[in-house]
Parts: sequence; C-alpha cells; structure tokens
Amino acid sequence: MPVVTRLNKNKLDSYWKDVWMKFKNGDVKAFELIYCDHVDFLYSYGTKITADTELVEDAIQDLFLYILSRKDHLSNPDYLRFYLLTAFKRILLEKIRTEKKWMKESNSEIFSFDFSIEIETSSFDDEKERQLALIEELVEQLDSRKKEVIFLKFHSGLSYDQIGDIVGIQSSSVKKLVYRTISSFRDILKIKIIEFFFLFVKRSRVNT
Repeated sequence: MPVVTRLNKNKLDSYWKDVWMKFKNGDVKAFELIYCDHVDFLYSYGTKITADTELVEDAIQDLFLYILSRKDHLSNPDYLRFYLLTAFKRILLEKIRTEKKWMKESNSEIFSFDFSIEIETSSFDDEKERQLALIEELVEQLDSRKKEVIFLKFHSGLSYDQIGDIVGIQSSSVKKLVYRTISSFRDILKIKIIEFFFLFVKRSRVNT
C-alpha cells in the first residue's frame, strides 16, 4: 500500500467532497461509488467489533439506507470516511446494545475490538518465523482499545485526531500508543514492519 502524503490525502478528501455533492444532487453512480469504496472497510472494521456478521451487514445496510433517504438533509463532511465510520459505529453499537438487552447481558462490556495477524510464513526462514510469532503474540496481548487504534491507524487513512474521536481518547494518546506499539514490534523484528499490518486478515471471535 503506497504511503499517503498530506498532499495526496488533501486531493483524496477533495475528490470525495465532490462525489458526495454529486450524490446529494441525485447522481446514482456517485452513491454507488461511495458504497463500493467503503463497504469492505466498514465490514472489516465491524467484524473486529462483533463476530455476528449478520449484525454487521444489517448495520451497513441501515447506514446506507439512511444516507440515501436523508441525502437532502445531510451535512457536507470534510472527511467522508470519518463521517461514514463514525455513523456506522454508532449504528452497530446500538444494535449490539439492543441484542445484549434482549439476551439480558446488559451488564457485560458493549464490545471487545479484536483481530489477529495471519501472515504467510512459507517464504521466511526459521528466525523470521520465530520473530513473526512473537509479533502475533504481542498483538494478542493488546487490550481492545489499543487494537482498535492500531487497526484504524494502518487501515483507515484517518488522522490521529479522527482516530481519537472514534475511539474516545486524545489524539496525543493515539500517537503515543501507536509509537510505543510499533517500537515494541520493531525491537523484535529489527526491520521495517509496517507492511505486515496490511496482511492480517484473520478475524478472532470476539465478545458480542
């Protein structure tokens, strides 16, 4: 995945502002573009919150039905992915709360963000495989909030401020958390390891 520079990000944000305005003006293809470009990420994020894929799919459907039916009344977001992700998380958590209430488990945690790293190790020697196993172990030891921050940092393209808003912590705390986590990984692997975060696809079962 190419590095997203500030200039590239500004161009991308401008592009999505234009697409959003076309959607609000009734352009069906613009809506399809918004949906197709964001649905996979929303699904991936949602399934780190809950293993109930039907609940995640329902939340995605509710989100896009809402913006489609309310397009004349919606604001014009500066950052579309942040806008969609914030709304999606709110809808999904409400569905989880409703399900927990129905299951009479309202005293349990609302959700536990979780993921595992799955890396094809056949091309690595024994030492690299050992190092990668340690990385996987470290990821498993991260608490829910740290996992969510790391996932968003390397998969969303959002700023530290935006990640902080979604997770509910200060942007300065997000920066420190990311730096410390990556430093601990780099100490083990002794090489640039950022790219490995783009390879994890295995979803662990999480509390719902």
